[in-house]
Amino acid sequence: MENKPTLELVRAWKELVDIEFQDLRYDQVQGSQIMAALLGEINMPFAKKFLYKVLQGAANEARRRALLINPTSAEGTYSRAVGNAQRMLPSQQGWEMTKGILRRHVHDAKAYLNNILNSRNLLTVPA
Repeated sequence: MENKPTLELVRAWKELVDIEFQDLRYDQVQGSQIMAALLGEINMPFAKKFLYKVLQGAANEARRRALLINPTSAEGTYSRAVGNAQRMLPSQQGWEMTKGILRRHVHDAKAYLNNILNSRNLLTVPA
């Protein structure tokens, strides 16, 4: 992101700042693929570019911590082998931790963009 145009950085930062966490219960995301569940948690219909990477990072961390479940054993083996969290689902035991991971990833992404923008002397805000 360091080489991206300033306008793109500001848009990505604003998108992160505008996120409103929904604190969804597990029964509200049960059966949803993890990316859909995370989008629901931030109340957005879709994500692209930097926000998508932030969500993907949160989903992959949840996968590595075994907080997600696989829809079938065959897909589960594939998902774990190649790091594909797309088809994985939130688990009842791991959903609250997954939401915490998402919040941390969003916070860290805001701080990262804030640091880049501050180095360009364009923005001074708390992360």
